[in-house]
Amino acid sequence: MPKLAFGVDVGGTFAKLSAVSPAGKVLRLEQAPTQAHLGPAAFVRRICDMLKAWQAQGLAAGALGFGVAGDVDHERGRLRISPNLPGWQGYPFRDAFHKRLGLPTVMENDANAAVWGAYVTELKRRPRHMLGVTLGTGVGGGVVVDGRLHRGATGSAGEIGHTQVVADGEPCNCGWRGCLEAYAGTYGILRTARRLLHGRPRRGAVLRRLVPDLEALTPKLLKLAADAGDEVAAEVWERTGSMLGLGLSNVVMVINPDALLLLGGVSSAGHWVLDPIRRVFRSRPFGTSLRAVKLGCAADPNGGCVGAALLASEASCR
Repeated sequence: MPKLAFGVDVGGTFAKLSAVSPAGKVLRLEQAPTQAHLGPAAFVRRICDMLKAWQAQGLAAGALGFGVAGDVDHERGRLRISPNLPGWQGYPFRDAFHKRLGLPTVMENDANAAVWGAYVTELKRRPRHMLGVTLGTGVGGGVVVDGRLHRGATGSAGEIGHTQVVADGEPCNCGWRGCLEAYAGTYGILRTARRLLHGRPRRGAVLRRLVPDLEALTPKLLKLAADAGDEVAAEVWERTGSMLGLGLSNVVMVINPDALLLLGGVSSAGHWVLDPIRRVFRSRPFGTSLRAVKLGCAADPNGGCVGAALLASEASCR
């Protein structure tokens, strides 16, 4: 009988660790600082120490799934590129985790893991084709085709955030310009908000009251301000959602999924970001796939570590 699996979802600031049953039930969940500046080897040691403590307390896992933001070499278990984790490229994560824990280890792009987690636990594997988009510091994506995670020829499928929506547009953390992430990632959203506030000193009263220091601005505060009627905050979400609508409409036209799910912290903006996406979708005259796709937001904020664990559990059963 399949055992539970450990899942680790690492971001630039925090990592989430989970113990997950084969059915997707979370038995334990913890968060730890990434401390990326200490390097990948120190990170692996610290995470393995935490998981060994779990094992000593009776959580007997049969596999480990590790999700990380960036271009992941799934076959070799290494990170090719990661704008938000400098110095981590090339480290043999899969082998390092396996050596310390003795568990079969699967390494995956964090967005792929999150999308798979949502597909299994929230959508119950019902749609045949799904597109998932993770909205946080960066913008990632994952594609499910005929009920299977689609990785593509090099394992790089789903990098929606680095498709270009504006020629020679805003700078992106990847080094290019005009990427969707540069407008819909957290840093892009906050850049838009600060520019609007600087350009309209008499507007945005609610937002200015909530955040006197604009350096402390967050998407969560932008949502609160928009809910309270702040016109600048509402415009920020309109611009963000419109850019998402542009980028996602292109992907939907190519993939033709049954469902499109938004995940990650920014997706908690709900209708503020969904409504402009829908408006863009409806505006496309050649839009059969855009009108058919079911659009929504995931409910579980822990999809990344859950999905990583499920992918590891399924791989260990083959």
